[in-house]
Amino acid sequence: MYRYCMMFVVVACLLYSGVAHSESEFYKKFKKDYDILSEDLMNHACEVASVKDFVYTKDVATFTFEEGKIYLLRYVNDRPTTAIFIGKGTARIDIPAHMERQALAEVSGDSLVYEEFKTCFIRMGDDFDLAVKEKFSTDTTEMKWKVFNKGAKKPQGEIFFRPTLHHKYDNYFQLLWSVYERKADGYFWIDFNRYVYTFDPNLPEEVTVAYEYQGGDVVATEGAVFQRKEKAVYDDLRMSDISYPTTILDRTAEIEMSGLDGKYLKEARTDVQILINSDSVRFINMFLHSNLKTDSISFRNQPVDYHRRRDFMATNIILPEYQYKGDTITLTLWYHGKQFDYAMPYVANPAVSPHTITFITPKGYNYFMPGIGPVEKYDNRRQTFTAMPQSPYRRYYYQCYASGVDTLPIESATGMPLNFLVWELMDKRYSDCFIPHETYQSITTEAFNYMASQFGSPMGAFSMFVSPAGTYSMPGIMCVPQIACVTEGTMQALGGFYAVAGREAARQWFGALMRPATDREIWLTEAAPEYVSILFLQSSLGTTGYSNLLHRRDSVYRVDDLKRDRPLAVGSRAKTEIQSNKGLWVLHMLRLMMYDLTSHTDQKFMSFMHELALVTSMKSYTNEDFVRLAEKHYGEPLDWFFQQWLYDTGFPEYHVEYRIVSKDDGYYVEGDVVTRDVDPSFRMPVMMRIVAGEQGSYFVREMIEGLNDTFSIGPFSFEPTEMIFNEFFSVLCKQKVKKK
Repeated sequence: MYRYCMMFVVVACLLYSGVAHSESEFYKKFKKDYDILSEDLMNHACEVASVKDFVYTKDVATFTFEEGKIYLLRYVNDRPTTAIFIGKGTARIDIPAHMERQALAEVSGDSLVYEEFKTCFIRMGDDFDLAVKEKFSTDTTEMKWKVFNKGAKKPQGEIFFRPTLHHKYDNYFQLLWSVYERKADGYFWIDFNRYVYTFDPNLPEEVTVAYEYQGGDVVATEGAVFQRKEKAVYDDLRMSDISYPTTILDRTAEIEMSGLDGKYLKEARTDVQILINSDSVRFINMFLHSNLKTDSISFRNQPVDYHRRRDFMATNIILPEYQYKGDTITLTLWYHGKQFDYAMPYVANPAVSPHTITFITPKGYNYFMPGIGPVEKYDNRRQTFTAMPQSPYRRYYYQCYASGVDTLPIESATGMPLNFLVWELMDKRYSDCFIPHETYQSITTEAFNYMASQFGSPMGAFSMFVSPAGTYSMPGIMCVPQIACVTEGTMQALGGFYAVAGREAARQWFGALMRPATDREIWLTEAAPEYVSILFLQSSLGTTGYSNLLHRRDSVYRVDDLKRDRPLAVGSRAKTEIQSNKGLWVLHMLRLMMYDLTSHTDQKFMSFMHELALVTSMKSYTNEDFVRLAEKHYGEPLDWFFQQWLYDTGFPEYHVEYRIVSKDDGYYVEGDVVTRDVDPSFRMPVMMRIVAGEQGSYFVREMIEGLNDTFSIGPFSFEPTEMIFNEFFSVLCKQKVKKK
């Protein structure tokens, strides 16, 4: 058991049993209304209006129902929540944010939406029905199979809307939220052709344009996501200015662990203190891992209504009365389950909060986590301790193991002890992938020493523990798996265990302490530790670092070939391969741009990374903060760089022809460059190496601009023999180079 923070006295206390939930009259009605949203439409009464030249605008979208019939169905509070249109219409959606246009284009093939349609399927909690009835009369009829089959698009619209585990939010709950508050700017969801457009006033970013990427999809792929028009947050640098409806201020938990491996949450209670940021809130979205089952929720010592679908992370809480901007409330959640590493609930706002957790655990089990206090006896079978980390987190992870742990201390170069945890049951006899102790300990120590030499002592830790079982690396504990199949084949060529140890060591500087302001910064939490690991590979294994880098490049190629690329700044909508692999290439290109060609050093870049570790761990940061810090160390504006690599998709393909010519004042290397697959305004400095035989090599950087450009390097007093274009892989690109 390790302790790297000051010890805390544990006050042993019984876990409270969940408060019995007696359903309120409101919730009874809610459940009935919720069921209405999925009832079969066929043979049900509905209102139908014959419409002509009916124009309906919803934020950035304009729908023109030129001629046809609109059917209104599924009534809640005497107002319809579903509409079906059959006839002739058009949809136009203008995507105002540059990066979101690029994101949509990668999904749908177009950065804007202009579609003619014959049918569409609508879910609404706004005034769409009133707008129809204001202009057109309606008749009551019955939904026939023919109309339903043609208009409701059973295999598409209904399926896309219904809640599934692929959705972050429960669409039925979001719709009812607006239905109960029925306003003109309420919920509006429409499926037409392969597009889905959503306006949800109760989400942090209200507008979503999704696309059925391929036939048979059960969830439309989110292309563009942004804030409503009146907020005017469309500049790429400002897209992280998001107003979240709630912020968690503090979490205090009491958790009893059990199970054969000590990982099962037998019973858990968490008090969550929440700040209300919206003008008024009665409904709250909170998230809990789907493997954790909610038992009850209370507010002011009284049970509250909540709704949660099986396997959904979203827990929808219904407060007994409205809360208002600036109010602070405390919710108490009781739950249990097997996902021990996602122990506490959270909200969409990624802002961190303090944690205090009192554990009751079986005897003989070892737990490792930041801020752990002394272990005390609870009863004859159990023990208790409190973890109160000095640093706040959004998600708090911990590692546990049944028994048989030895600690082997090895002093690092900085004097901080590395305490290697040796599990009794982890042995090479159990796996061909076992990393021998000597190799495991020496390479991990080497990785840690390299990071410390570049970035100083890790923040938030006074001693370091190395766990071979491995879940998530937290400050003071590096979870470096000792059973890892990385010693042969392709993985060995990419650095093998050096890459594993380097990545986990890097998370002490670029890991759980990073404070992304929104999901749009999540790429850096993936890319930074990966690239620092490559720096370690280059330091220890030389060219193996470049092999790893090129492997990551090829991964980006594959994603691009599949038309699944996204701008990095769209957050988790970008595939993980893009976040980590394209993200680390952004760092690599910045490194080569900052590289000092005179002294041949990375001093500028390493200073940038050192400050990056500090600023991303000490306060909330945005993509704009990252851009400004890079410009500070580069010494010039970098809008042209980030426009392509952070807010756009794709990469250039260079076609280069060069020649060596002799002039009166010496020799020159001259070239013509055709650049494809980028915007005409694209520009990028490319590293080149001039090879001169016995004279050695000379490095230059040439800014290649636009779709057609030339360069002339010289004069040289000697005749060069060759020019290496894109030396050190200074640009993420494809290239064809020919010497004339």
